[in-house]
Amino acid sequence: LRDHFEDRLFVRTPKGMEPTAFAHALFPSIKRSADCLQESLHFQLSFVPDESDRVFRLSMSEFGQLLLLPHILERLSSVAPNIKVLVSSITEDIENDLSEGNVDLALGISYPTKDHFFQQLLIESSYTGLVSKGHPDIGDEITRHQYEEIRHLTIRNQTSGFYLVNKSMESMGIFRKFAANLSNYTSVASILTMTNHFMTTPVKVANVLMRQGNLKKVKLPFELAPMTFMQHWHLRQDSDPGNRWLRNLIATIKTD
Repeated sequence: LRDHFEDRLFVRTPKGMEPTAFAHALFPSIKRSADCLQESLHFQLSFVPDESDRVFRLSMSEFGQLLLLPHILERLSSVAPNIKVLVSSITEDIENDLSEGNVDLALGISYPTKDHFFQQLLIESSYTGLVSKGHPDIGDEITRHQYEEIRHLTIRNQTSGFYLVNKSMESMGIFRKFAANLSNYTSVASILTMTNHFMTTPVKVANVLMRQGNLKKVKLPFELAPMTFMQHWHLRQDSDPGNRWLRNLIATIKTD
């Protein structure tokens, strides 16, 4: 500092070291800088849910939008009425979207965790068959032969988890006949009610679809690994108090 200001700043006197006139004049500026630094060292992000009007960007699978989104919005309306959510469909680019901050939280099936990513289990659900209550041939159970002969509905989205079901089927030597490969769940209940088609789906999804159509669950003739549904986030969002609050809220939601 002495070299920079070309001033000795402090000099020795009979009373000890004393500031020069230049140092006296400089002191207010140095103090303001030190106070600003001290304030910065104590800075913390804060989040007050019932006062916030933040927009959270959620990327969700079809399963999440069908089963979880209504409960999330119901909870937000009561505890944080001014918060908004911007929902998009989860895609294969979700890791980039999270790491670049384009998405705050992703809700979808489990996948291997990479460095700087976190995931938390929200829902685990076994699988069941789903069919019209008026189906002429299918009761409460279905044989493997019937399963392979009946025409099926499925969801083609790679993030829906149905591709894992297809892989499990192939490993067991089971090959289905497909009537339709759908992009989402929107018309599933109507199609099953109006046709004799069949769908293999998580039990929790079946419970929702049964409220939308005249449908019944059917016991499958084989076992499938349960579907696991997770919330995913990146390290950059981990310490964000708003993101942490939303993750905790979602984790406490109970579904049928």
